[in-house]
Amino acid sequence: MALTAVAELQALIAAKISHDRQLPDIEQVPVAEAAGRVLAADAVSAINIPNADISAMDGYALPAAAAAGSQWQLMGEAVAGKAFVGEVPDNGCVRIMTGAVVPAACCCVVLQENVRADDKGITLNADIGERANIRYTGEEVAAGDTVLLAGRILRDADVMLLAALGFAQVPVYRKIKVAIMSTGNELHEPGTHISGADQIYDSNRHTLMARLQKLPVEIIDLGCVQDDLEGVLHTLDQAAHMADVVISSGGVSVGDYDFMREAVIRLGAIHHYKVAIKPGKPFVFGRMFKTWYFGLPGNPVSGFVGFDVFLKAALWQLCGAVEIPEPLRFNAILAQPLKKSPGRTDFQRAIIQQQPDGTWLAEPAGAQDSHRVWGVSRANAYVILAPESGNLPAGASVTVQPFADACL
Repeated sequence: MALTAVAELQALIAAKISHDRQLPDIEQVPVAEAAGRVLAADAVSAINIPNADISAMDGYALPAAAAAGSQWQLMGEAVAGKAFVGEVPDNGCVRIMTGAVVPAACCCVVLQENVRADDKGITLNADIGERANIRYTGEEVAAGDTVLLAGRILRDADVMLLAALGFAQVPVYRKIKVAIMSTGNELHEPGTHISGADQIYDSNRHTLMARLQKLPVEIIDLGCVQDDLEGVLHTLDQAAHMADVVISSGGVSVGDYDFMREAVIRLGAIHHYKVAIKPGKPFVFGRMFKTWYFGLPGNPVSGFVGFDVFLKAALWQLCGAVEIPEPLRFNAILAQPLKKSPGRTDFQRAIIQQQPDGTWLAEPAGAQDSHRVWGVSRANAYVILAPESGNLPAGASVTVQPFADACL
């Protein structure tokens, strides 16, 4: 079977989901809890921002443009939350604070540092023009404006906007249910005792749970399933009836004890199997009943890369997002040579650092075998090498993609 190119598989997954998905139900959440959720309806402002003509500075509100040297009689004061009440004559001014409503008769605000003040009034040190230092009603947001579109992944700044507009509750798509499982007779739960040299701890399932917690999903942990077809079939059948998505780790290759593909075929269909990526060539995408299925390879680094390259965007799409987050990519210079065999897109783990001249330097985070978990922990980025690329010398320019949680 020919290997599918990375971009081709990404497009296939997106197209299948776009054609067949059903958007999650809608629920209301408090505005303070909306960050990270997907907006389910356009957000339309019911008010103006500002909701009145507001002073942008501390100073004095004047009824007309004025020249340096002109004198103005002080009539009173306006502060945020307490407007000036009274008339402002042609030669009058009002002491005003930032955020206070500008008196109706006034058309500009002169900064307090641009005047000389005494008990009777002020003298201007500089000219002031009409409309200066005033934020006018609705100049940022007008009542009736659509400020956010449905399908947006809400950020902290969006919460600030929505709260400023008076939204106490926000309509969002419910969290989709994602069931996860790992397979392998050799796997043990962290914290338990390993009795044999052929036993290992199940790191993949816990890594999946950690990564899924950063998405608007409800995690269903199915634990570790033994390597036999009937057991895998039973667990997948249960998962398909309780979850929107099933993600498995391991059992998708061609070994004698890799039953995952056969089980998925019996319950539904496989849309794709092998992809031209390193690490992680075995990657299954399919469907069981109405539940989407993603099968990641059992090697820890392969599963880690596969999640970043294929699953993250697909999960956001299934959560109702319209603008799927794209990973940041830019060029860096290799600090040392890299080995690469042509044929597959290679996501090598690396440590990138910005140099004093603004350029970026990339250094491999140790050996690139797909079982080396410490290297991924040390890394903060991928070096992405095209299928046709071969070995690269130190000093070569390469594409890098920082990890989503990297501190650069």
